[in-house]
Amino acid sequence: MADQNNGNETRVIVGLGNPGPEYARTRHNMGFMIVDAIGTANGAEPTSNSRLKCDFSKFSYRGKTIMLVKPMTYMNLSGECLVAVKQWFKLPVSSFIVVHDDVALPLGKLRVQNGGGAGGQHGVESIIQCLGGDTSIVRLKFGVGPDPGGDKRASFVLSRIPEAQQELLAQTQDLTKKCLFTWINDGTLKAMNQYNSIDLRPEAIAEAEEKKRKKEQAAQERKEKLETERLEKERIKEENFEKEKQSGEA
Repeated sequence: MADQNNGNETRVIVGLGNPGPEYARTRHNMGFMIVDAIGTANGAEPTSNSRLKCDFSKFSYRGKTIMLVKPMTYMNLSGECLVAVKQWFKLPVSSFIVVHDDVALPLGKLRVQNGGGAGGQHGVESIIQCLGGDTSIVRLKFGVGPDPGGDKRASFVLSRIPEAQQELLAQTQDLTKKCLFTWINDGTLKAMNQYNSIDLRPEAIAEAEEKKRKKEQAAQERKEKLETERLEKERIKEENFEKEKQSGEA
């Protein structure tokens, strides 16, 4: 499976989505949104590239060239763009990471996946197919669930995040950007270990804090118990010493 510690100095972030204003800021366009945010933060202005079938930009970061790619093929043909970029710049699959939405994960969670199946994501299915069945490409899954399932799924992924969840969305996007730069700097395994367990949902944070509180309370209780036992042993030792002393005097 692919990792990033291969000496190649180019990294390509491919954000999946659909072109057109009707799809802007929908759940299915999270990949586009992340690429746009990174480009804006780093002064990388995208240009339309018909040869590569994408909006394309790049910037330099710590001696590396970071390419930002938004396929203009629509989601289900994303692989055509990725392979065009790969072949034009003569890059290995290990230089790429694909950012896409995932209804199986709740909003507030990410998952870096080092290869594997498409998991029903049509853009990833296209990429694997266009790579000749190579499943090694790294993905960063952006949670947009919970998945309503069945016939409701299609309209759900093409809808926007409600206003009540905009703060959580912004926090998750910030976390995603940090995760991507960890991937750039330190590789896939470090990104997986550092970010896959994070859950930004308020209820998850509250649950984690409660677990931490209970753990600290249990540790304190164990400490107090050990101290009580130590003091009791000291008391018994003193008591036995006094008894032996009195017995000797008698």
